[in-house]
Amino acid sequence: MDVYTVEEHGESSAGRGGRESSAERRTRLLRQGLKMFMCSLAMWTMGSMYVFPSVLAHDLAAHNTTIYGSPITLTSSQVDMAGSLVMLGSTVGAWVVAPLMMRLGRRACILGSGSTAVLGWLGVALLPEPVGILVARGLSGMAAGGLSLVANSYGIELADPEVRGMMAMVLNLGILLGQVVTVSVGYDARYFIVALVDMALPLALLLSLFHLPESPPYLVLKGREGEAREVLLDLRGRCADLEGEIQSYKDLNRTSESKGVWRDLLRPEVLKDLAVVSTLFILMYFTGYQVISANTSRMFEAAGSSLDDSLATIIVNVVQVAAAVAASLLMDRLGRRRSTMLSYGVMCAALGGLAVYLLAAGEQDPRPLAWVPLVCLMVTQGAVTVGVNPVPFILSSEYFPTRIRAWAAGICYTVGNLAGFLALQLYTPMLEALGQVGLYAFYSAVCLAGVPFTYFFVRETTGAKVG
Repeated sequence: MDVYTVEEHGESSAGRGGRESSAERRTRLLRQGLKMFMCSLAMWTMGSMYVFPSVLAHDLAAHNTTIYGSPITLTSSQVDMAGSLVMLGSTVGAWVVAPLMMRLGRRACILGSGSTAVLGWLGVALLPEPVGILVARGLSGMAAGGLSLVANSYGIELADPEVRGMMAMVLNLGILLGQVVTVSVGYDARYFIVALVDMALPLALLLSLFHLPESPPYLVLKGREGEAREVLLDLRGRCADLEGEIQSYKDLNRTSESKGVWRDLLRPEVLKDLAVVSTLFILMYFTGYQVISANTSRMFEAAGSSLDDSLATIIVNVVQVAAAVAASLLMDRLGRRRSTMLSYGVMCAALGGLAVYLLAAGEQDPRPLAWVPLVCLMVTQGAVTVGVNPVPFILSSEYFPTRIRAWAAGICYTVGNLAGFLALQLYTPMLEALGQVGLYAFYSAVCLAGVPFTYFFVRETTGAKVG
């Protein structure tokens, strides 16, 4: 029978002894993966929020009534705001949740953010005025910010180091699956029906809390070592050096014990990591990937494609899911840096190709080769899942010790959310100023800049311990 030795994978078995069989390891990792899936429901919820403006715009273009049958109209600027307010609200949500993560724990923060998400979807479905829908979208954004911060930190803390990248990709896959649910239901359903269906996602997350344990590093830092030991035994197995892992949590956070959180954040090495991860978030949002997710149907219509915009939106999102599944198998093999550079390179080529196509096609109506925009956006949105999208979230948890992780990640998310807000809110003005060719060329240039930045500044963390 094959055996898995802890020493071969960076863990010392001293103090525990014994070997873990392959069957035991598979069973243990499957249990760990199930917990990660339940945690990923937070990301399903976020994904449904991100892509909803595309469904909203498509539905109101055909039907301009609310759930009560009263008329409603949203301008292009208001549709932009339906996306950008989620990013702005995310900033508030992240800063509310960051201090609570160390005071109340990860599970309590999931409970609060998930409940807020339910209220946000209810508001979108039931409020009859544009202002009410936009306020509800801001509330959804607060939920998204809290869920993103706590789910990414929590997932990183649960996973074994050697499969942490793959487990983190399960979270990223959740975002894409949430998007697929939304655009698929929205293909032939009114926007308020889509909102009520999407409300089931945070409700499922709240139910999953009955089966999710508290984070081991959090328990150790709170002096609850007995509880941490029980959770780690389930996560790491009977052969792992549980005492060594508990001690490592203490050691990796001990340097900060006599200082305040903000003094720790101002240490030079932490400031450097904050700058790197924050820049990755800025680059990510200005590649246009979030703009495309929120405005896919509008972009297909603007590109003059003869394909049905709702069907094309579903195809793009399904391709994203397939690409994310493949990326989850490669993340720990390629590493964070190479995955990100590959992702940027492919996106640069696809977006640049779309700009060239639109330039060559000019004002022809209908434009020839109507499938080209679909292929380019499929490749772009698929490639983003390989590294550009997941890696900043992964590094925002891997780069920082538990004691300051929530605050550090909150800073990075704030920078990213503000960048996302600007990218989404500026979509219509940039389209009017640059035209489609200039807009896609701009996004392609950002992707190109991301390759050398990643090569020179991103530190590899694959397989490294997380405190």
